[in-house]
Amino acid sequence: MKEAIFRLRVFIMKKFVSCLVVFSFVLSLMACAKPPVIVDRVLVKNATMSKITDVKISHEPTKKFGSVNAILPGEALEIGLSSRGNPMLAEHAFVHWRDGDGLGWTVTLDLPYDQSVAEDKRPVKLMYIIYPSGRAIVHLGGL
Repeated sequence: MKEAIFRLRVFIMKKFVSCLVVFSFVLSLMACAKPPVIVDRVLVKNATMSKITDVKISHEPTKKFGSVNAILPGEALEIGLSSRGNPMLAEHAFVHWRDGDGLGWTVTLDLPYDQSVAEDKRPVKLMYIIYPSGRAIVHLGGL
């Protein structure tokens, strides 16, 4: 009988310690979570010398996407990707387009994060810039 009580106490103690470890881990994750950046506009700029077409940007893992048929050289267009004034929860973006020669390009980009902008809670623009030869970048801010 004493052995059974002892085993029960050990079992309860193990469960308690396991729950305590999980609870501590969750609390530490919550404390370390970074505040999100608030995005009010998403723009795509064509930095090539020719018209680009079939432009599509998709964010992962949120699955949000926006597209535009064509962007003339040197121009920037807003795409319907942002939920105005909402946090940017995506981590990566896939940028697809066709250059002036009809070649299709796809680039994967890590989305930028700025701690000071996030803490300030002021909405910012997310700007994609497409360059010749299948190169693209993304940054927070204006044109």
